[in-house]
Amino acid sequence: MQTFYPLDQQTLFTNREYELAQLAHYRQALDVGPMEHVALFGLRRIGKTLLLKEFMRRTLDESPGVAPVYMDFATLASSPENFAVGYVGQLCYWLLLRGEGDAGPFLSAGSLAGALFQNNGADLYPLVEPLLHELEKARPDRQALLRQAFHFPHEAAGVRQCSLALILDEFQEIRTLTHYPNSQNVLALLRAEMQSQSGILYLLAGSAVSVLTDLLSNPDSPLFAQFTRLPVEAFNRESTSVLVRKLTNDQAPADLLPLIHSLTNGHPFYITAICRRLMNLVDVAQRPLDADTTKQAFLTETLAPHGRIYDFCRYVYDLSLQKAAGYGALKAVLQILATEEGLTASQIARKLRVTSGTASDYLRWLREVDLVTDRDHAYYFRDPVLRFWVANTIRGVEISLTAEPLDLVNLMARLDAQLQRVSEELGTAQESRIRELMRRFDNQVVEGSIFGIPGQLTLPKFDQVNEYLSPDGQVQLDAIAQVVFSTAAASGMKWIVEVKWRTKRVGRKEMGRLLAHAQAESAQGWFISRAGFTEDAAEFAQKEGLFYSDGQAIHLLQSLLKGGA
Repeated sequence: MQTFYPLDQQTLFTNREYELAQLAHYRQALDVGPMEHVALFGLRRIGKTLLLKEFMRRTLDESPGVAPVYMDFATLASSPENFAVGYVGQLCYWLLLRGEGDAGPFLSAGSLAGALFQNNGADLYPLVEPLLHELEKARPDRQALLRQAFHFPHEAAGVRQCSLALILDEFQEIRTLTHYPNSQNVLALLRAEMQSQSGILYLLAGSAVSVLTDLLSNPDSPLFAQFTRLPVEAFNRESTSVLVRKLTNDQAPADLLPLIHSLTNGHPFYITAICRRLMNLVDVAQRPLDADTTKQAFLTETLAPHGRIYDFCRYVYDLSLQKAAGYGALKAVLQILATEEGLTASQIARKLRVTSGTASDYLRWLREVDLVTDRDHAYYFRDPVLRFWVANTIRGVEISLTAEPLDLVNLMARLDAQLQRVSEELGTAQESRIRELMRRFDNQVVEGSIFGIPGQLTLPKFDQVNEYLSPDGQVQLDAIAQVVFSTAAASGMKWIVEVKWRTKRVGRKEMGRLLAHAQAESAQGWFISRAGFTEDAAEFAQKEGLFYSDGQAIHLLQSLLKGGA
């Protein structure tokens, strides 16, 4: 697979063990059943394709009876005719060459037959021949072409006596085919073939999250309820650190790791761009490997034309708005949110001087192209780095790739202010989510390691979970939870919770303050820190019987409790 998945990409591959374990589980179902098809969701450049390549590599190593097949619908789905020959040709290429060598001859109707015979694929030719004959007609029957293409995996797997893992990347591009006469029902044709096949795992992926969600979750769609959804999200702090160390040859000091995670929000593409610029500044411009140089690297990549992040943000911004109606009005909405996030549709309407209904339409269109998201009826950028880019480019802010640190002082101050504001906003939102999470405690038994203790822990069913402010206003707690009405042994149990959702680890002193509050309330203390804890803080918590959880533990707890957070 070196041609398809070069060694440098394999070396940089980081984390995704949970997602790979899930994919391996669904792959194993090819043998033991029952079959489940899977759809990967994630924003552009979040690492979906690299994850799929790693899955294919592991499949070839671990499951010789399963043939992985990769198709990029962004290139295949240009017309029904091109799609049919490309779909069949890619499958032949992967069955015969396993990702090595040139796929080109397999993707043309004129050269596909020759490619089969030249690569020991003569047994596949009788299956391909009807499709090639149809393509020779002046007006091919598109229904016949699509049926033959979608039926081909079943026939090829039978001839080759193997199972298939069909990976259909950028699957949402299949909608292009519906614009052609006699192919509007392409999704229905695919579903009909899928339901009649066995031994074939369909694994879809797409970066147009809202579009793909609609294709798979809308009850009117032929693919409704046919796929298990698997999100591909940004890296957590630990995975960010691993990737940074790889990209900097282990030269990055520990104190830079949380900074890079904060700047990038854990987005692998942004991490890669910043680290490469950072090492260029260190090696070529002789800059120190410190926080200021890291911020310089971020600003250069994001605000200098031809910077990697600048080009990516421009691409996402222009491409997304071109696909949405009302280009000018949508730009105005984004510019408002770039300056002030968390606004409601009514507040945005007032700023635009339009009706609330019109503003809601604008926001719906922006959600459909994955530029904004809503939480509790307030609207935010999906991508904070894109927000930073928009906020500065609308002011006409651009810098050069060779900008000196003194030229960036004001921008660095603005960047620091945004990091602080985002940290505070995240903290406030997370406190609310933690309270909601605790309201779902219902005597579930979980691993004690989530709370920093050995063994297992039964989660109390709390009757009340609220914020707490002492009568004198001196003590404020993020959550106080009590078992009030139960007659069980847990009656009277109380927990108090402190949440720090920031990039700095919690230390011994902060843990000591929580202990004092817990003792004053005769309660169990629980400290939650996104970035984790210093060694002495963890030792203190263990000694004093305090619970403590980092961001990864909270993510695990959320996934264990029904409904998620």
